[in-house]
Amino acid sequence: MKLFEKGEWKLLWPFYVEGFVPYLLHFVWIFMILYFTEIGFSLFQTGILMAITPLFALFFEIPTGAFADVYGRKASVILGYFLEGSGFLALFFLTDFYHVVGVMALIGFGYTFSSGAKDAWVTDLIKHKKEDFLHGYFTKLHSLKNLAIVGAGFIGAFIVKMFGLSIIWLVGGFSFLISIVALLFAEERFVRREHQRGSFFDNVKKQTGASVGYSKKHPVLFWFFSAMAIMSLASSLTGMLSWVPFLTDLGLPEHMFGYLGSAMAATGIFAPLLVSKLYTKGQERSVLLYATILQAVLLLAIFSVGGLGLAFLILLGFTFLEHGEFPAGRVYFHRFVPSRLRATVGSVESMIIAVIGIIGLPLAGWLVDSIGAQYTIALSGIVMIPAAVIFYSLKDKE
Repeated sequence: MKLFEKGEWKLLWPFYVEGFVPYLLHFVWIFMILYFTEIGFSLFQTGILMAITPLFALFFEIPTGAFADVYGRKASVILGYFLEGSGFLALFFLTDFYHVVGVMALIGFGYTFSSGAKDAWVTDLIKHKKEDFLHGYFTKLHSLKNLAIVGAGFIGAFIVKMFGLSIIWLVGGFSFLISIVALLFAEERFVRREHQRGSFFDNVKKQTGASVGYSKKHPVLFWFFSAMAIMSLASSLTGMLSWVPFLTDLGLPEHMFGYLGSAMAATGIFAPLLVSKLYTKGQERSVLLYATILQAVLLLAIFSVGGLGLAFLILLGFTFLEHGEFPAGRVYFHRFVPSRLRATVGSVESMIIAVIGIIGLPLAGWLVDSIGAQYTIALSGIVMIPAAVIFYSLKDKE
């Protein structure tokens, strides 16, 4: 079976390259909590730092999404990567808590330029050239990213052992430079509309208002965003802020987290491809429903854990389902969004997730300190139940 359809690589190679090569060097997420702890930050401070990025993303998510819809997605994505990469490089030199807070804010601001725009960019390009590529694109891209992250875990473990934890920021910043260079070669399908001749702020206000209004009134998108908000809260509670102390208490050495990160990413290589074989076009909602139910069951099984073996099985099983449902969620979402609002409505979704992250990350840190990591992980499984109910009630089509 061919990996790419005829003409697919020629059209989309910059996106596939950008979704693979930079991620070989993007191992910050594996070691970040350990790094902040090493330079003297408490777990609560680390939770605050992790919430700073979504906090500042909240303020700028929709305006920058509107910027992409009005003035072009390519320029928006490249600008965002430049700001994020600059922030990563700055963190190599800074250890003061308040300075780090400021840089995390810059990273959050930069992220908003690419969060909704990149999906909108490639979706409109595929729909214009050959719509059949769309279903397979998100699946293959997700798998390629996780194939790279598998390697990143091993690369990160070696580099960190040689140069120390702080090196993660220099390497991470360089990865954004690679992304920028790759995407400079990507084609863009963008039609500058007549109303864009007005002032920037007038256009952004108009585009933002139209996208928010569309999302609120749409019978599927409103409830889809509600379910994603619930899932975002659950993800905050069962994220690395919970799993790192839980696995550390079970006896996992620090250097092993790099290899664990590779194992988690390995599930992301196969999960989208395997799950995509279990459903056909138009059944994406069912994937979201069943994956959510199974994730909740796994997280509640955390009470049966007595050692690292079962803990790894639960974590990797949860990760498999999370990766497996992701492409289906993207296809389902874009089915209900018109091209003219695609980036901004995508930013509405990202903004909602940012709000939940602002609340959920410090809450996760507080819960781990108060009731323990095991109970916090189990609580996230309970939180997922309302999301499953929503997915069950949604429609498959407009």
